Amino acid sequence: MLPGGGREDTEDEETCIVREVSEETCLDVRAHRLLFDWPAEPPDGTYMRWRTWLCTVIGGEVGPGGGEGDSAELVDAAWFPIDDEREWGAGIRADVYLYPQLCAIRDALFELDAPAGG
Repeated sequence: MLPGGGREDTEDEETCIVREVSEETCLDVRAHRLLFDWPAEPPDGTYMRWRTWLCTVIGGEVGPGGGEGDSAELVDAAWFPIDDEREWGAGIRADVYLYPQLCAIRDALFELDAPAGG
């Protein structure tokens, strides 16, 4: 699962991203730009959209932060290469929500790195 959550009444989107990533991963980030925006399909209908942003880590040590609600216990946080899905593990590749998001992130990042016009 990627870090995420809802915006509080007083927050703009970038402030929400920074807060949610910090709460869930113990990392301080700078949000740069939107990578993609999809209609959300979680089984409980919690979210309307999945908006995924490109961020840079600027501090902290990665680890599971505190979750919200009864079903939000965070037990681990991990780094893995976005460009080699063989290292994602069978569980991630079988996840009908996370796997397509990771593939979209990978594709969006490679588009950013592609030379203009080619």
